[in-house]
Amino acid sequence: MTESTPCGAGNDCCRGASSVAGKDCAYRSSEEAVELLRADAGDVQATTVTLERSGAERIEAERLTMDRSGAREIAAKSAQLDRSGVMVLKSDRAVLHGTSAVAVGAQEARIVRSMAGVVVSGNTTVEGELRTLVHVGPTEGNVRTLIDPVGAAGFGAAFGLAVVMGGRLLRRFVSGR
Repeated sequence: MTESTPCGAGNDCCRGASSVAGKDCAYRSSEEAVELLRADAGDVQATTVTLERSGAERIEAERLTMDRSGAREIAAKSAQLDRSGVMVLKSDRAVLHGTSAVAVGAQEARIVRSMAGVVVSGNTTVEGELRTLVHVGPTEGNVRTLIDPVGAAGFGAAFGLAVVMGGRLLRRFVSGR
């Protein structure tokens, strides 16, 4: 059952939203879900959320499915994004297919032909190729990172050394020795 639905069928913040009875499998009872079809929403909070060609600011859900949609921030136990975009995704389990994300944080992530700025995951499975700036965590598959943790540490050490040496040289020139 939905804990709270600030964005529901009768609310003006998301025209086109409807409350539906969702059922994951034959062994579970049905539960109320929020479904957005070609609509925009503010904040959505429900047990199950389905977006198709829609957008939302913030989504909190147990189960989230997005198809050709976008969101600023997502917090979900299970998230499946297909040809969608998200700024920040926090999830226990995440599946991204043809999706762009700025930051992904997940216990388990399955990423198929997608792009992400930062990926932090307990276990990442990549199909196709993942292009990312930073990736932290074990991975299976083809990941192209601009900066990995070892490279970032090396860059930080080199930058720190350059600042110290530059400071010493500057002091020598200023003091006239």
